[in-house]
Amino acid sequence: MNKKRVFVVGAAGQIGTPLTKNLLKLGHDVKAVVRKRDESNELKLKLYESLGAEVYVEADTSNVELMSEAMKGYDTVIVCTPANEFTVTRMEPALLEAALKAGVKRFVPNEFGVHTRGIKVGDGILFDYKKSLHEKIIKSGIGWTFFYNGLIFDYCLPNLRFFEKITTFGKMELPIFTHSIDDIGHIAALALTDDRTLNKCVQMDYNSLSQNEMIDLLKNFWPDSNFEYTHFSSEYITTMKDKDGDEVTAKVGKETDRERWGINYVIYVLGKLATFNDETLKSSDLYPHMICEKPEEALSSKNFVFENDK
Repeated sequence: MNKKRVFVVGAAGQIGTPLTKNLLKLGHDVKAVVRKRDESNELKLKLYESLGAEVYVEADTSNVELMSEAMKGYDTVIVCTPANEFTVTRMEPALLEAALKAGVKRFVPNEFGVHTRGIKVGDGILFDYKKSLHEKIIKSGIGWTFFYNGLIFDYCLPNLRFFEKITTFGKMELPIFTHSIDDIGHIAALALTDDRTLNKCVQMDYNSLSQNEMIDLLKNFWPDSNFEYTHFSSEYITTMKDKDGDEVTAKVGKETDRERWGINYVIYVLGKLATFNDETLKSSDLYPHMICEKPEEALSSKNFVFENDK
């Protein structure tokens, strides 16, 4: 492993937390960028500092001059803030400009999830924004890596979190690539500092289950539980991705309702969660000895399945 100097934007967030911890454990120099420092993240930031990180607090991450100055001397910029219209169309282009001014060698936008490169323009508004950003990144000449982990099963296996009922979507037989947040942080820390992944996409591919298989496992592990289910059809998802509004009714990611239905359309209707094209490296090929937590382990855990029961 070559030691890197890594600038992580959104270091205290959902993806940023396990990624930053693993970068530090691997021995990289890390500047952990957060919008604020207060009681909600103080313990986390102190942990980062105890592991050798520099914590950098800046609310205006779209300020090119400020960010460029802060990035000087760093090899890689990784953006972990939630991907929504503002992030993809305003903040990340500004961070890209700052990275170019600072002489950064690799830029990693927030692609943690669905493989945007395998999606056509028009399939989902959020991915249209991302594809436009990709063009800017590649045209700029900076090195890049796009990292795709599929779904985070801590939050959606099978959509047990934040729902009153177990919620399923679209085509139940489609394979779903899904990994734990800790494993995503570990593999991302390896891949985004790996010289082999420069100007490549990386797809996590250790775990694959359909929604039908998830439900069958759930019923097998908990035969005496009377789970309630609700399903959104492919037709409903297809309609909502074009007709829903720009309100933000879901907390995770803070994407608009229309953006969220576009994500559901790509995953559960088109089956484009993972793509294996010529520019994509499989994590299982890069790190064949890695042992990741299995979805079956989570679905057999009482704490995981019934955590939100009142």
